[in-house]
Amino acid sequence: MKLNSYDMRTSIRLLLTIFIITILLSCYGNGDNKLFVTEKKGLYGYVNAKGDIIIDCVYPLVYTDTISKIGFVADSTGHIKCFNNKGKYLFDVFKYDNGPDYPREGLFRIVDNTGLIGFADTLGNIIITPKYKFAYPFTDGKAKVTDRGRLIIDSEDFESHEYWQSDKWFLIPHKKK
Repeated sequence: MKLNSYDMRTSIRLLLTIFIITILLSCYGNGDNKLFVTEKKGLYGYVNAKGDIIIDCVYPLVYTDTISKIGFVADSTGHIKCFNNKGKYLFDVFKYDNGPDYPREGLFRIVDNTGLIGFADTLGNIIITPKYKFAYPFTDGKAKVTDRGRLIIDSEDFESHEYWQSDKWFLIPHKKK
């Protein structure tokens, strides 16, 4: 079967139209998977692309203006909470440098309600459940952790420094083998 120039142009237009519609639908779908910060009476929460409130405006501080995968907020006690883009609370995050812990080697520290430390990835998956008294971030595939010890505050002034003192430290691997 031989196509004439009219049929060829019609086929190209049809394919181009299908391609454009596919691109537009995929862009629209991605907007539905994001949450956007909103403010009400000085407190913050998140809405979806339609404007529906997904996370109530009860947080005095947000660290993430748009949640694509995970986002961070601070509650009234200063605890940092992690939510996914569906509005589900995932876990509390270790506070470092006045904000959520920085990811290192794809993982950041999380804490449970007893203060034990574990690790999660940047998609919000818990990789190592909280079970350590203290843990340093990962370096070269390993994290220095301890099951015992105490927090030391070297002074009470504005420039005070905190560190963890323990007589038993050990290394844990980044990835399961």
